[in-house]
Amino acid sequence: MTVLALPAIGLVLAAVLAGMAWQHLRYLNLRRRAVQDRQPMLYGRRTFHVLTFLKAHPGEDPVAAVAKLRQTTAGGGRWIYAGKVVVNVPSARIGPADWSAVTLVQYPSREAYERWAASEAHRVALGAFEAHYVQGARRSAAENLILPQLLLLRRLAARLRGEPSAYPFRPMPAEALPPRVHEVMARLRADAELGRDAAVVINLQAKGDAAMRANDRRYTSPMIGLMAELGYGPMHLAKAEMLPGGEPFDRVAIVYYPGAAFFADMVGSSFYQHILPSKQLADNQSTITAPILNRL
Repeated sequence: MTVLALPAIGLVLAAVLAGMAWQHLRYLNLRRRAVQDRQPMLYGRRTFHVLTFLKAHPGEDPVAAVAKLRQTTAGGGRWIYAGKVVVNVPSARIGPADWSAVTLVQYPSREAYERWAASEAHRVALGAFEAHYVQGARRSAAENLILPQLLLLRRLAARLRGEPSAYPFRPMPAEALPPRVHEVMARLRADAELGRDAAVVINLQAKGDAAMRANDRRYTSPMIGLMAELGYGPMHLAKAEMLPGGEPFDRVAIVYYPGAAFFADMVGSSFYQHILPSKQLADNQSTITAPILNRL
């Protein structure tokens, strides 16, 4: 190795580290500003996360109901995210549920959550809602820290291969879209102001067999490519842990999209409708939300 090669290697390493730092800070800014997500980057290995899906009583404002819940459960954990439900695609295991809101709360351990869940204060707070469903999750800090860097690598690889872009989206003819898609798009556009900066999709997934997973990769691969290109994507990936009264799921995946209007355009596009038939899981509840934590 020549003496001249050493400075060149140093410059390359510096550029790589600068790119990684830029990617991390960009995603951190999106997490805090657009998604209103308060997830600490580092935490202990025993840390436990809990998603609570809530159904408000008819005529009740979901945001006000969740704000009251936060006030009455202030000592029950660290609130990471809260979202008003825009669309819920139900799972076979949980069944049809007209959820109003979803919260994500972090606890020092599962045992700490279970002590809180057994308290009278917790029972009374959840009793103020018509229905609820609780899902535990074990979130690896290291794996989630590396997610933005993997998307950066995916973006660079696509550039080097000269992959064509799916964006701007080309809309499918209206008559070619099923009625359910029109309904989803209408709900997204109705909440376009609340979800102006972000639409956050909360997935409870059961992966299925090898054939299902192979088919599903034909859906996820182009979706991840689009995320890498446009700079959005997963905020939380976690192993699901069943809690009393719950259902067996394998994974929790919480994904940020740059706005409800963007999501509506994507759902109605030829790109999305072309890959959607490949999406195969044993079960999946997919809940589209608009961030509300700053309003609570």
